[in-house]
Amino acid sequence: MRDALGFFAIFALIVAALMLIVGLVAPGALPSTDDRGQFVYLIILLAVISAGMFTGSTARFGIALRHGLIWIGIFLFAVTLYAFRDDFALVGNQVMAELVPSRAQPISQLETSSGSTNAVALRKSADGHFWADGKVENTHVRFMVDTGASTVALTLNDARRAGFKPKDLRFVVPVSTAAGQVMAAPITLEKLSIGGLLVRDVNALVLRDGLNTSLLGMSYLGRLSRFEASQNQLILRR
Repeated sequence: MRDALGFFAIFALIVAALMLIVGLVAPGALPSTDDRGQFVYLIILLAVISAGMFTGSTARFGIALRHGLIWIGIFLFAVTLYAFRDDFALVGNQVMAELVPSRAQPISQLETSSGSTNAVALRKSADGHFWADGKVENTHVRFMVDTGASTVALTLNDARRAGFKPKDLRFVVPVSTAAGQVMAAPITLEKLSIGGLLVRDVNALVLRDGLNTSLLGMSYLGRLSRFEASQNQLILRR
């Protein structure tokens, strides 16, 4: 029992020293009282587990000490992940942007009162176009960004998946496409979101023919405060 208490004390002192180092190196790692309380709880839990392991083992002191150091290493690794969580998130976003260019990546940590994103970035795809994974009425739709299109255009299949019934659509608007003139049906999208940039009541057209993929046109882009394109990136801002 005395050995267990001694181990507990040594463990607690080492962890306290590690927390002090973290506080000096990364002062913002523990920004709130709640966070500190959670770490104290984790310290006690790990110490109890380690002490129990120490007393319940008939192995030599060196083996038990090695087990204790492993637990300390695990704790230090967890603290490091927490302290640099924002940096790891940024790296993760950059990796995802390269692997999935159509997935909008947040570029601003600021939030509106509703908690939605203020700005996102799209990477240019290998085909030279900007693609965007969006949500239409909570249904995933992959768009090709087309600043030359006056309105959002949906393929008939995407419109059907978003809840628009073909029998209710009236194809009365003539539209010129690469395949010639086709007829389109005007609709209103209650919600259209790209990477968290939500715009409501967006005018759109549904094309029965002549469109291979849905287009993200100016009826959405023009409702944003700003959008800007560079050689490899398109930034959308609320």
